[in-house]
Amino acid sequence: MPRRPPPRTLTQNAMRQNNFDIVRLLLAAIVVLVHSANLSQSPALALIPRLLSQHVAVEGFFAISGFLIFASYERCKTLAEYARNRAIRILPGYWLSTLLCLGIAAAYGSFHVGKFLLANLLFSSFLQPDIQGVFPNNPENHALNGALWTLKIEVMFYIAVPIIVFLCRTLRRDAVLWALFIASVLFHIALAEHKSLVVQLPGQLCFFLVGTLIHYHLPLFRKHGKWLMLGALAAHALHLYTGWFFLRPLSVASLTLGACLLLPHIQGPTRWGDFSYGTYILHYPIVQCIIAAGLFTIHPWIALGLTILIVACAAQFSWFLVEKPALTVAKSRQLRRAAIGATPNFPPAVP
Repeated sequence: MPRRPPPRTLTQNAMRQNNFDIVRLLLAAIVVLVHSANLSQSPALALIPRLLSQHVAVEGFFAISGFLIFASYERCKTLAEYARNRAIRILPGYWLSTLLCLGIAAAYGSFHVGKFLLANLLFSSFLQPDIQGVFPNNPENHALNGALWTLKIEVMFYIAVPIIVFLCRTLRRDAVLWALFIASVLFHIALAEHKSLVVQLPGQLCFFLVGTLIHYHLPLFRKHGKWLMLGALAAHALHLYTGWFFLRPLSVASLTLGACLLLPHIQGPTRWGDFSYGTYILHYPIVQCIIAAGLFTIHPWIALGLTILIVACAAQFSWFLVEKPALTVAKSRQLRRAAIGATPNFPPAVP
């Protein structure tokens, strides 16, 4: 008889009916709106950054990553499988965004792209964020894709997860996670005046780790979800009033994952695909192009609507023609390898 598959864990069942895709898409949409307002510096759109926060959206992304990446690592049989899965998920879309930037540079007639390309391939776009002659008159900056700084942190999270899991298995798991959380919070507080440093890995790790703790305590999170969400709302309100930073990762991560795991299942446009990554990774150069064309100066709201439409089309292109095919090919190869390596389940020989 064929061997029965092992029963799914609560975490695996939670991955089937959840709101991760729609919440990530909403967070990506917030970043698109805020970047459109900030990069264009249009007075008509100044209300958007007052109502929405790109920083909270990114912190929500990191909290979701803390939940999902640890779950992914625990499901993988080998470190190579984990690394392969992570690479297949982010690299195709990342390369597409790099090609888009190179295409924009070519349209400007600028071909001195060596430093930019090398920096992007190393996930170090901050070393060379622009290309000479591209977007020379854009008011905020000349960067081609200023959103890529989070991908560097995401990759560093990928590298850190096996190390953190090793420490958790060697020592007391929750003690390790809380110790790292406290260290991250202290780093953020100590360097609060250095904005460019606190948004890097040590300072963002606290959001990631709250997602990790929720992953490991998912039954408790589900059982007491209503009260935990009320507590998270109160903690965030207290953070806004007092400025106490340690309340921010606890509240933002808990509220984000509460929306993913506790609210009724919502599909929306994500019934057709996961468009959040393409939205995030491609929106910045698109916004910069529309600004360079002067459309935000002529009519800001029409320009914003056009931005949303083009970004939505680009995200669908990325998912259906780049990301999904890469995932499908990787999955089919994984199944073939598993089939080749499987031991046939023959009946016992008759003596």
